[in-house]
Amino acid sequence: MYTGKIPLINDKFDFAIFLQILKKHYWFAILMIVLAISGGFLFMRYTPPIFSSLSIIQINENNRSTRVLNIEDVYEDDDISKIIELLRSKEFLKRAFTKLNLHVSYFIEGTFLSSELYNRTPFVVEYKSNSLQIYDKPIHIEFDNIKTGKLTFDKNNNPIEKDIKIDEWQKISGGEIRIKITDFNTITEQKTQYKNNSFYFIINNPQTIVEKHSKSLQISLLNRSAKTIQIYYDGLNAEKSAKMVNTIAEEYLKYDVEIKKESADNILNFIEGQLKVVYQNLNETEKQIVAFRKENKVSENQLNNIGSPFPIFTTKINEFEDELINLEFELVALQRINNQIANNDNLNVYELIASLSGTKSESVVVNVLNTLQQLINQKEQLLNDVTPDNLKIKILERQIQNQKELLKDFVTTTVTRLQSKKTDYANKIHEYEKKIFDDKDYNELEYSKLERLYSINEGFYHKLIEKKAEYLISQAGYVSQSTILEIAGVSKSPKWPLSKKIYPVFILIGLLIGIGYIILRYLLYDEITSTSVIQNYTDAPILGTIPTYKKGVPVSQLLVNKKPNSVFTESFRTIRSNLQFISHGAETKIITVSSTISGEGKTFVAINLAGILALNGKKVILLDLDLRKPRIHLAFNTDNSKGISTLLIGKHTLAECIEKSDLQNFDYVTAGPVPPNPAELAAGKQMELLLTKLEDEYDVIIVDTPPVGIVTDALVNLSRANYPIYVMKANVSKRHFIDSINSLIKEKNMDNLSIVLNGVEIHAKRYGSYGYGYGYGYGHGYYYDDDEEQETIGKRLTKKLQKLKK
Repeated sequence: MYTGKIPLINDKFDFAIFLQILKKHYWFAILMIVLAISGGFLFMRYTPPIFSSLSIIQINENNRSTRVLNIEDVYEDDDISKIIELLRSKEFLKRAFTKLNLHVSYFIEGTFLSSELYNRTPFVVEYKSNSLQIYDKPIHIEFDNIKTGKLTFDKNNNPIEKDIKIDEWQKISGGEIRIKITDFNTITEQKTQYKNNSFYFIINNPQTIVEKHSKSLQISLLNRSAKTIQIYYDGLNAEKSAKMVNTIAEEYLKYDVEIKKESADNILNFIEGQLKVVYQNLNETEKQIVAFRKENKVSENQLNNIGSPFPIFTTKINEFEDELINLEFELVALQRINNQIANNDNLNVYELIASLSGTKSESVVVNVLNTLQQLINQKEQLLNDVTPDNLKIKILERQIQNQKELLKDFVTTTVTRLQSKKTDYANKIHEYEKKIFDDKDYNELEYSKLERLYSINEGFYHKLIEKKAEYLISQAGYVSQSTILEIAGVSKSPKWPLSKKIYPVFILIGLLIGIGYIILRYLLYDEITSTSVIQNYTDAPILGTIPTYKKGVPVSQLLVNKKPNSVFTESFRTIRSNLQFISHGAETKIITVSSTISGEGKTFVAINLAGILALNGKKVILLDLDLRKPRIHLAFNTDNSKGISTLLIGKHTLAECIEKSDLQNFDYVTAGPVPPNPAELAAGKQMELLLTKLEDEYDVIIVDTPPVGIVTDALVNLSRANYPIYVMKANVSKRHFIDSINSLIKEKNMDNLSIVLNGVEIHAKRYGSYGYGYGYGYGHGYYYDDDEEQETIGKRLTKKLQKLKK
């Protein structure tokens, strides 16, 4: 005896049950897939497309002009994180967005979605506003003709219409606007083809433009080693998205040049200020020297005499003469470089380097020439793979030209400086020569002090001049070393939604819901489908199974006499035979038939079981003890004014209540009128006397009792029976009904209780056995159920023959 608790869900996989549920509910999975495809279509239709654009810039802070001049790059910054934060800053984005015409957004309203007319609007809106009332609100516009139109907008949740004149300022909700038509043909064509569509525009609040667009803007580090930054934007307009990222990248290059030139300007301003101060000091010292000479009547001859207190003058004259020779040589070499830069596109770099050998400018100019040669080599190598119009070639050509200009400016400045030194040396030589021959009747110490002060100021002044020239060259030769590696193009297809992804996802979701529903139905399937399910939870014997009758059940419900060779009739023969197997030799006398609930076919089983016993020669009587809901009189279409209820109270005699059926040896007694106390009547002593009397007259007494799970009337009669039969119906009876069977066996000691499974689909036997009670199964080839079954078989054979002919 099964003692465990019957599970609420199926804990074992039964393919027959799963297939049955699948056949019954497969339409739900198909419906879910159809709904999913429809949902995907609606999602694609109503979801605004999102277009993504990407631009990549590479940061390079190496300013070659400062390296050439060997000066400090005061504006070099290697921290790429600072640059990323700069690009994200509101102030920089404001600068970039001013180039994008974002103050007014233009739209055309479609049947399902609105499209932004970025740079394609047939009209332009100008506005003056001192109020926030007109900001960020859609203003619909309808053009009557080229001169007039109508505006529609909401103010305090109230729709307002305003007639306007084109190209004239109009007051509107705390501001003024002016509409200019740029393409009236497009407006006319739009009105003709799409009458339901309309134009509208939104005046964006200048204070929130940056915040609104920065939500869709991503600026992030792409590769720290390569110093590349990625600028990414998602928008509803492809052209606008591409323009957004490209403008930010371009503006950064411009900003890079501006901010670094600004730093150089600050240094030059400082040098300029120092030059003025030093020049004043130098001029003052020079005046003091001149005044000293006049006061002491010192001539140039006195200063140049051999007996002069400045014997170092003679040595200096020789040094200055050597320097003049070196300056002359360096000037010739630099002039030659300058001429080649001006006249030749293809420089002989190595010849120029050789000509500079031994000069003071050699190291500086050689570095520039080497860089120039590298750029030329890169260009020549790249021309092997791309055309001269390629973007990379253009960039290299621009860098080569920048290097040439830088070198040219440096050479020009250096030549000027060397010529100035040459003149200074010549003057010094001339001055010292005079001093050797002059008298020395003056205060030598004081004069020496003035000369040293003058020399210091002069040297400082020349040093400042040199630095000024160097920073001017650096500033003039500076271009942004950062490069745009990838320029965003106008995307032809949206990033989202993508039909290739949306439809499979929706179909998968629909399929999962459909399959999940079927699996859930299987897990929660509590109906009994076969004898194997019953055998899993009870030890009660199964007398047999009764197949579903294909054609409609007649009113009499007595079917075994209609087609004695059918599978249906054979199933009742099997039940009759199995009753003999479990009788232990005793003659069958009282058989009770009950069920858990009404609708499981207990009355149907009782009538046809009585019929099959009568056909076997047994004298059978059928009693309807379901006094609350009598059914047998309906089956035989007889009067129910007398029966068991009137018989038990003595109103009618047994002979008056017994009715004859169409079958010989088959009698029945209907329930009679519904009594007020059916339980007491069915369990009373009169019922026992009635059964005792009938046992003497009939071979078999079949009692149709009420459902056990609803009332207790059946329990007494089940205990009286020699063979209590419990009817269950496939796909109707629940698994927990088996608990009632186990309870009757265990608690009421009904060890002789047996089960009949009613309403089994014949084709179900293909998926498994239904127990030993399925005795008619072997006769499927010899018995027929009805004409419909034969026709189906015939159709199948015909189809197979047609396939063989092909």
